[in-house]
Amino acid sequence: MPATKTLHQAARDTIENAIEEAPDDDPVIIWWDDGGDLREIVEPISRDLGCDFHAAEHTPLELRADAPRETTVWYVPQARTDDVDWFRDVENTGGVVEAHIGKLAARCFGNDRLQAGTVRTAYGDAEGVEREQVADILFEALNGDGGLPDLQSLQTQIVLDGHDDPVAFVLEHGVENLSEETDKLAEIRDLLVDEGVAAVEGVTDEQTLVERTRRWAVAEWLVDEGLEKSLLDSAYQPKQSSSLGISRPKLQAVLSKTERPAELALTYLDPNARFWHDILRTYDDPWEIADCPVDASLEHELWDDWTGSFGAGDYETCATRASRRQQRLEQTYGDVPWTHVWEQAVEVAKLAQELETWEERGDTTDVVDLYGDIDDGTWQIDNAVFNLIISGEPEHDLPEEHPATATLNDLRTSLTESRYLDYLSDLGDLVADQIEAGSPFVGENHVHQFFDQEQDHLQSGQSVALFVVDALRFDLAHELAESVRNQLSSLEVDETTWVGTLPSDTEFGKAALTPGSKFSFNIELEDGELSPERNGREITNYQREKMLKDDGWSYIMQSEDDALGWSNPRVAFYWNDLDKAGEEELTDFEGVFSDRIDAIAGIICEKLGNESFDRAYILADHGFVSLPQSVDIDDIYPPDEAEEVTRRWVAGSTLDEDAPGVLLDEKAHLGYLDDDTKISALADPIQRFRNQGLPDARFLHGGALPQEFVLNFVTITQE
Repeated sequence: MPATKTLHQAARDTIENAIEEAPDDDPVIIWWDDGGDLREIVEPISRDLGCDFHAAEHTPLELRADAPRETTVWYVPQARTDDVDWFRDVENTGGVVEAHIGKLAARCFGNDRLQAGTVRTAYGDAEGVEREQVADILFEALNGDGGLPDLQSLQTQIVLDGHDDPVAFVLEHGVENLSEETDKLAEIRDLLVDEGVAAVEGVTDEQTLVERTRRWAVAEWLVDEGLEKSLLDSAYQPKQSSSLGISRPKLQAVLSKTERPAELALTYLDPNARFWHDILRTYDDPWEIADCPVDASLEHELWDDWTGSFGAGDYETCATRASRRQQRLEQTYGDVPWTHVWEQAVEVAKLAQELETWEERGDTTDVVDLYGDIDDGTWQIDNAVFNLIISGEPEHDLPEEHPATATLNDLRTSLTESRYLDYLSDLGDLVADQIEAGSPFVGENHVHQFFDQEQDHLQSGQSVALFVVDALRFDLAHELAESVRNQLSSLEVDETTWVGTLPSDTEFGKAALTPGSKFSFNIELEDGELSPERNGREITNYQREKMLKDDGWSYIMQSEDDALGWSNPRVAFYWNDLDKAGEEELTDFEGVFSDRIDAIAGIICEKLGNESFDRAYILADHGFVSLPQSVDIDDIYPPDEAEEVTRRWVAGSTLDEDAPGVLLDEKAHLGYLDDDTKISALADPIQRFRNQGLPDARFLHGGALPQEFVLNFVTITQE
């Protein structure tokens, strides 16, 4: 029974009929509006019909102040009373309309006014705030925007304070907005039954009404995803879908439109409100219905099945399934703990897969290629560990009953504090074997040769920017490259593997990135101290800056606001926050690093976008190793013949093969060590020389693990 006209049309018809039936040629029509809700409808319609319009602002007597000379509508925002003798002549010669918004709304239904009397009664019986709410509903529903409602929809909106879908209302709002009036609860129950929720028939209390409606809706969604309908109680079996158009579960529609999805996640994934536990806990394959995100029992069965697959080593399936569930929950609820847990489950499965693949590779004679291959290198293990750690401990935000609260931490710890440590140790053994075999990195790009190797581009007259990032490990450089690709899609971004200097410390790494031929770089021991040189001259921080400036470069430190320097066609910009954060031994330095990468990415993209350099490089002086949170450090004594001792390396002129770690001397053929200089660098990740550094430090570099000296240089050019 749809409405046939809007409130404006009904008001026009009412005024026109009153004028036509009036005895006088230029009548006065007095409109009594109990509630005063119709002025913004009556006034424009009156004027549109050519009538004068006067409204009583305080008392009806105001209207007698000026005698009307032509057809006029007097509007009185109150109910008509018997004490209106002063309007008797108007009533005899003009017309009287007694219509509040409820009565006018009933007239919008044409010949069905009798049935529409419920609308009139609903407004007439209401008082105060409730009457205002009914008026607002009628005005909104019958203004013509978006079409006209049917009577049942309008009645439903009145009962449910503006909501036109009783099922959707209960699914989203529960009991919070339901009236305590028994009659109104019965009206809502009857509306639900009319919509097919047979499970609420005969219910007389709010809580049961809501619980059964939600249980019915969850059942409908489960069936839509593939659950056999016959497994459900008959009262909860959804009706056959219409063959016309595309239908979807009612709860799915609600969650797709709600403005508070996170709150509803607490409702539909609450372990204390498992809707179909008895069925789902015995379901053969819960992943068949995993796209249904609205039952805690299903969520728990999925997690238990996932951990079973993980224990069986089926990591690829685990990653695929966790990603599927994470995307479904995110699509439904957005940023909620359940989404975060499955997101981390993806990282757990990926890391386990990477570690297993590493274990299957066996020995290799080229550790640089093993670690530093851009597409398949084991640097991705570090990246997976990094991502896993910065994703935190999302299970702590879940209800305690969720099975992830008892299992996820153990999986995470096993990977990052046991299997990862074994991987680092094995990788260190491979490095030691390769160096001891002699000529370990022949044919590789060496950092100390960068200015010589790239001189055609650096001296070409094009504008070039160097972004030298201290402690930019291979995987973090990849993250930077990806960020530039995403933000500046017009640029070509290439990644290349380079071998840094050993020892892999800032002093030597930055000295290697200075202008000069590949034969002019040298590291030697003088007066018991290891120092880097170019052309026989020690490279201090001051000397490095001078060399760059003498070669035509602007030298800008991160802490400086040197706008003038960026106008130079050749700029060297130094960013030191990563190394600083690590050296300060911050507990959460992975999270800090993630923030720093975002910050330097912003600077790089800003400068490349604003300054329009022809070419840019993202360079690193060294990488680092991040040890697990809990690890026993092996404090070893440096050999007596060591002249300089640091945490990860010692230097001396008489070191031999018995020194801890791997010996770097003329037999290693690195190309930059003085013949009389010998360095022993530690490749075992848990070893530290005893009299240096903090024994529980997680951030380390200077040794001979690939994470410390195999680097990712990023080249950015205009396409």
